[in-house]
Amino acid sequence: MHIVFICSEYEGLIKTGGLADACRGLAQALLAQGHQVTVILPCYQPLYALRSGVFSSVYTDLAGRQFGCAVHEVEQGGVNIALVEHDDFFKRERPYDDGEHGYTDNPLRFAFFCKAALQWLLQSDKPVDVIHGHDWQSAAAAYYLKQHFNQSALAAVPFVFSIHNGAYQERCAAHWRSELAIEPARSDELNFLATALSYADKINTVSQGYRDELMQEPMASGLSALYQQRAADFAGILNGCDYQLWDPSSDTHLAANYSASKLSGKRVCQQTIREELGLGASKAPLFVGVSRLTGQKGYDYLVPALSRFLAHSAAQVIIMGTGEQRYVTALQQLAQQYPQQCRFVEGFSDAMAHQLEAAGDFFLMPSLFEPCGLNQLYSLRYGTVPLVRLTGGLKDTVKPWPGRGATGIGFTEPDIAATLAALNQAELLYSKADSYRRVQQNGMVQNFSWQAAASQYLALYQQALWQNAH
Repeated sequence: MHIVFICSEYEGLIKTGGLADACRGLAQALLAQGHQVTVILPCYQPLYALRSGVFSSVYTDLAGRQFGCAVHEVEQGGVNIALVEHDDFFKRERPYDDGEHGYTDNPLRFAFFCKAALQWLLQSDKPVDVIHGHDWQSAAAAYYLKQHFNQSALAAVPFVFSIHNGAYQERCAAHWRSELAIEPARSDELNFLATALSYADKINTVSQGYRDELMQEPMASGLSALYQQRAADFAGILNGCDYQLWDPSSDTHLAANYSASKLSGKRVCQQTIREELGLGASKAPLFVGVSRLTGQKGYDYLVPALSRFLAHSAAQVIIMGTGEQRYVTALQQLAQQYPQQCRFVEGFSDAMAHQLEAAGDFFLMPSLFEPCGLNQLYSLRYGTVPLVRLTGGLKDTVKPWPGRGATGIGFTEPDIAATLAALNQAELLYSKADSYRRVQQNGMVQNFSWQAAASQYLALYQQALWQNAH
């Protein structure tokens, strides 16, 4: 099949989060199974160096005006990448916001991106089997395909829509409806995510657990009725892990490589990071965390729980991330409160993300909600026992200790007391060397490959094709 992704991020080119990893991981897995994949991306400023000398000119009508753009095709790991270049919309330092607030013209920027993507596909005259949109940035394409391109050669092509995070919906004022020609203008707002839920042939999200949670409020963020209406067309397909990039036996970022059968290198990695960040040698466990600093990631209850935990424990903690200032401040204060035990690294380094995964005894992931989560998958492979709140994809991938086949520490309530209890439980597990090693080894042999996920997506594509043909 020829499968076309319309997405706003792709790992190795532009990334703000897990969406980029998922798009690349799935594209590569589909390619490995013999399919042709084209990925259509906005040509953001950091991608200008990739522009080819040969390009297509595309013109599309929107908001009562005609817009032109250039579409450059480049190859990346066997995948055809089409970059939609429009300086006014995409030649900006950041994809979605100025660092504080979303760009006020985001509805126009991404509606244009979607319509230009479809117009380019129509012009390029390449047979397309499935169009696969990812998150709200691609949502307008579902509407335009069904309503504006319904008399074109694309009319028979099904649209599959993946929700990587249902909290991001791009809700905007009603006037955008008429300006973007998305349904007749009504008094209520335009909700991009809701538009895709209404017009896509098939829908999925990135774990079965999160799919079930989206059927109810408050997780559905106001869209539960719509999810329930589409229940028969709504699947949960767990994201995979790119083990080419995340494997401690071959990871070039590490001070020493190691595997489930030979763990000595993990101690070298731990010693190296302790020395680098000025933490003393210790026989107590090392807890690590790498994430965006947002309420979604559980920092409202994690930081107070860590403060109480470190008061009576010799454990050490290293957290790296960027995000909301209140969490930055809280983590800075925690590091000041426990200078011998805690380090906070504000920022993000891909190399250090790998190094922390390798160095930790436990990985902190107490998310308020988590559509799939990738760091718990990395942590399992790296022998860094994940400590998670049992929600969404975390519930689907981590088996809590104590229990048969346990691979991590799990808790349920999103509050300080439950988080503190989980930290204490982790320390108890660590004190039982044989039990800890068993949980660690159980995790390291788990296999969440993208090949398994790709097979499920292919089945979803076939269902969409059959449904569209009938």
